[in-house]
Amino acid sequence: MKFSLLGFIFLGLAIIAVGGIFINGLRPVGHIYNVPVVIDINQGESFSEISGKIYSVGLIRSKNIFKAYSILNGVAFKFSTGKYFFDKPVSVFELADILTSGPKEVSVVIFPGMTLKEADDRLSESGVINRGELTNYENFNKFKNQYLFLIDAKSFEGFIFPDTYNFHQGSDIDFVIGKILENFSNKAGGLIFLNKDVNLLKLLTIASFLEKEVPDYEDMRLVAGIIEKRLKIGMLLQIDATLIYNKCSGRFLNCEPLKEIDYKTDSLYNTYLYTGLTPTPISNPGLKAIEAVLNKKDSAYLYYLSNPKNKKTIFSKNLDEHNKNRVKYLINR
Repeated sequence: MKFSLLGFIFLGLAIIAVGGIFINGLRPVGHIYNVPVVIDINQGESFSEISGKIYSVGLIRSKNIFKAYSILNGVAFKFSTGKYFFDKPVSVFELADILTSGPKEVSVVIFPGMTLKEADDRLSESGVINRGELTNYENFNKFKNQYLFLIDAKSFEGFIFPDTYNFHQGSDIDFVIGKILENFSNKAGGLIFLNKDVNLLKLLTIASFLEKEVPDYEDMRLVAGIIEKRLKIGMLLQIDATLIYNKCSGRFLNCEPLKEIDYKTDSLYNTYLYTGLTPTPISNPGLKAIEAVLNKKDSAYLYYLSNPKNKKTIFSKNLDEHNKNRVKYLINR
């Protein structure tokens, strides 16, 4: 009788110990390394292979406990394919729910004036694509054949239409580009393609200048007219934003202020040295800037500058007047 009671005690303790181990195994790991942790579940992978993959990246404490929990809860063979990104530890309960529900959908905002590289940064930071997939895309001609408005384009710069996009993390890059270009066609196409005589690449390039230099729509219309006038007479455009684009290799965010040497840099993006437009747009303009180019306004002005205090655009009819404005608004400040 004493032996039997002692056996029950040990059995009870063993059950408690095993239960404690099991419960502990369900808890989130203390820390994950190399954030974000990426789990790529491919079509045809077995439940055992998936469990091993999850354990190998350090997201669970025990492969066997994860497998036991998934089997007991009937989700072991219901995991959805795709890429999953984790920036913090999760419990086995949460992990099983996430893998059953499928990859997370995220909203990505591409703001007017963002460049191609900055859009790539935004998409990759959200886990939608891998860094560089957009900027280094190699099959550009594939989309040229599909979207005729790309026919004269050298890159996707200018065609990444600013908007809020919903993607699943780990999306295929072709799907991402296709969705963005389709949005460009739907949102900007109706406005642009009604103007059959418009050179689209020229329009987007000028609109990209306006997006970076002029905040007010009516001022945008005036500057678009000035740019067109300068192009016709072969005058240098002298747009600082093109220098910044060149200086920081296609980025504006966190770019250092221009220095005297930047105005002398030999580049086709240096509109202080070369006449005409830059080889590509320097940003991805929104509808406001595109509309301003289509509705450019003729004026007596030939020069403009931006007041750094309030960003208001100051216009001048001639060089003498422009130089006076430079002293008043730029040099004296």
